[in-house]
Amino acid sequence: MAKKPAGKPTDRTTPSDKPDSPEKSAAKPAAKAVTPPAKAAKAPAKKAAPAAEKPAPEKAAPAAKAAKAAPKAAKPAPVEAAPAAAAAPAAPKAKPAAPKKAAPAKKPAKSAPVVADDLDALDGEGAGEVLAALAKVPAVAAEPAEAEAPAAPKPLPIPTDLPPRRADGTITVAHSPDPDDAFMFYALAAGRVDTEGRRYEHVLKDIQTLNEDAKKGTYDLTAISFHAYPYVRGNYALLTCGASFGDAYGPMLVAKTPIRPSEVEGMKVALPGALTTAALVARLWFGRTKIDARQVPFDKIMDVVRAGLVRAGVIIHEGQLTYKEHGLVRVVDFGQWWSDQTEGLPLPLGGNGIRRDIPADLAAKIALDLKRSIAYALGHREEALAYAMKFGRNLPKDKADKFVGMYVNDLTLDYGERGRQALRTLYKRAVDAKILAELVEPEFIG
Repeated sequence: MAKKPAGKPTDRTTPSDKPDSPEKSAAKPAAKAVTPPAKAAKAPAKKAAPAAEKPAPEKAAPAAKAAKAAPKAAKPAPVEAAPAAAAAPAAPKAKPAAPKKAAPAKKPAKSAPVVADDLDALDGEGAGEVLAALAKVPAVAAEPAEAEAPAAPKPLPIPTDLPPRRADGTITVAHSPDPDDAFMFYALAAGRVDTEGRRYEHVLKDIQTLNEDAKKGTYDLTAISFHAYPYVRGNYALLTCGASFGDAYGPMLVAKTPIRPSEVEGMKVALPGALTTAALVARLWFGRTKIDARQVPFDKIMDVVRAGLVRAGVIIHEGQLTYKEHGLVRVVDFGQWWSDQTEGLPLPLGGNGIRRDIPADLAAKIALDLKRSIAYALGHREEALAYAMKFGRNLPKDKADKFVGMYVNDLTLDYGERGRQALRTLYKRAVDAKILAELVEPEFIG
């Protein structure tokens, strides 16, 4: 009857609990390892006893002779017997050897949870229970890589192969044609900031194109995706202002209808550019599940989803506020998922890079000009918003105002420690998921 309770936990063990079995098998060698020291303890005791008994007869004879002359001489016999009793407890000295041999038996217990088997199980089920199971994959996959995380690289040398800068000293500034970027650059573009004679020329391109241009060091100051930064950090450092973070909101995966578990594996998904942070976070979320990724201009993604050319698409910019008007449903908000995964950290999306060959004193002044531009826009919201709406692709004022508020805020003025920790966490997760080859330590200016 005593054996039945012990069997119940085994009957209820789930597939993910099976790896605990090595503990049991490891426990048997541990028991055997304890036995030899116990036998060794008895052996010394038997040998020690005879050693104590032999001297006793030798001295007992003189004691007997002395007894005839003086009865008090009989007392030494008990005194000689005492060392024999003391010698017997000496055997326990062998006990410390038992823990030394038994210690290795505990090691298999630490490696018992086989993470790879858990992940394979998820993949075999078609990415788990709908998309909730998929969301857990990156967190689990990050554990084995923690001990082997690559060390942060040393600062890179100043590049010497970048294209020449404008001979007249004009500072080229490139950013996306969307409301939040237009809002933060408004004061610079409209001359509302005293730049002490520094001239700026603004270039508007979609973020994926700017990511590719950054590989060549095309512009002095450029918006770049945080996903792209590791690939262009040889050309650019990051300004401490001008970044976009999604604080429990961000890029979304949308579809025409809810997605069934059987559809996930091999599903066609439209991405707004391979180096966008939205693409990176989507890959983190899908985990090991394979998808058929299609690169589509960000402003065409909802169209291709509606047309049925892809099953789902990752939307950025103002599409996060208008997808319902296009008859689409949200599958997941990556910003909310990221917040849940990181205990409330904001999702780093993009920042502003400044060419590393620009002299440090000039770079600091450019950073100050941009920070003043952001501060001016936040302090003159209506004025800056009116300008930003020109880039909202017919976005109503209330939604334009909401969108700007989402991505131009205190974190835009300065990352702060919270923003920097979020960025380091993003790169750490990307390395753990083998999306990035090495851990990157961001280099900041300003």
